[in-house]
Amino acid sequence: MPNSDMLSLYEAVTEISQQMLQAARQKDWDGYGKLEILCQGYIHQIPVHGEQAPLTSEALERKIACLKTILSNDKEIMDLMQPWMLRLTDIMNGQSFKK
Repeated sequence: MPNSDMLSLYEAVTEISQQMLQAARQKDWDGYGKLEILCQGYIHQIPVHGEQAPLTSEALERKIACLKTILSNDKEIMDLMQPWMLRLTDIMNGQSFKK
């Protein structure tokens, strides 16, 4: 896969992760789920170990910037989801006691 195609995939994942963050901020969990599936499709196209030419310094900087943005978005999404996950755990634990 050419490096430009690989960088396009990273940039697409970055854009989708920003949309996922926006959906999480709006508590649009259905929209978030659809975006997550879309994001996974792009991620699976990124070669883990490929026969790629080494990245230029500019391409490497772009890749690193994408990864930093994705990780930052993911952290904020997890922070937004934490109360919902705790509530879900409480509900599940409450239901397990009723059995």
